[in-house]
Amino acid sequence: MRLCAEAIVRNEADIIETFVRHNLTVVDHLAIVDHGSFDGTSEILAALVKEGLPIEVIRDERIGFFQPEILTPLAREILRDRNANFVFVLDADEFLKMPSRDTLDQVLTRVPEGMHALVPWVTYVPDFGGNPRNDPVATLRSARRLPAERRAQHKVVVSRRFLETPDAFVAMGNHRVYPSDQRPDDPCPHAKLPSEAVALAHVPIRNADQLTSKVVIGWLAHLAAKRENPVLSFHWGEAYAELKAGKHFTVDELNAMATNYSVPRADWAATDRATWIDDPFLAPITLRYTHLAHGDAFTTLLRFAELLARA
Repeated sequence: MRLCAEAIVRNEADIIETFVRHNLTVVDHLAIVDHGSFDGTSEILAALVKEGLPIEVIRDERIGFFQPEILTPLAREILRDRNANFVFVLDADEFLKMPSRDTLDQVLTRVPEGMHALVPWVTYVPDFGGNPRNDPVATLRSARRLPAERRAQHKVVVSRRFLETPDAFVAMGNHRVYPSDQRPDDPCPHAKLPSEAVALAHVPIRNADQLTSKVVIGWLAHLAAKRENPVLSFHWGEAYAELKAGKHFTVDELNAMATNYSVPRADWAATDRATWIDDPFLAPITLRYTHLAHGDAFTTLLRFAELLARA
């Protein structure tokens, strides 16, 4: 079985090398769309390509966040040109977690023909106060998972059926496949994979600087795309409103936001670190290009603001 993955990334220099090296211990090929990064992400990806890893990097300079429009045709290209059986649609903060590649292959062979697959999304929260140097590997190794998701979600694994359904597209957020723009509520079959066989370790927050940059650029890029659905990227909008009101992210707030990620702020539950579970997911990898990351949240936001102004 041939397994591939795709992702769209923007300014993920703190985690991109870890993302690539870890997930390549599982998949056979990784296609990454560099969505106009300028924090060192592009340089790190170029170094990984030069190293000879099985990745391809596509540059996309659009300011707006056009995730479905970019990842949908790319998934079809990978299925067709790379002869993939399945394509995992990932974000840079997601890490495939499983007992072994053989186990994953066996589970995927049982996905009924004509169906896409869904991988459980498992939230991990790092020790925000225990890594003053913000070492990427140390951050991820300190992370513990929640005992239960506040809002159970899955991420899609696209099957070869995608080649037979030209109107279908990967939904915003990569949580499923929709049959078409005209009939998004029509049935589109997905098979949920068991969490003991495969899951996605999701580490959306690594530190306050990273989160500030992610929230501001993410929300402004969402607005620039002029989406009509107000619930899309609502978690970025809520956090952006907090920053705009003059608030800063403390360790307690980082813990609360990570625990309740993708849950409306009005429905947040209290944070109880004592219940979090040690369940390591990161492969034994060594990073080589952390020195290529550059710029803090402020300089990154200045550069993005300039792009918006020039546009």
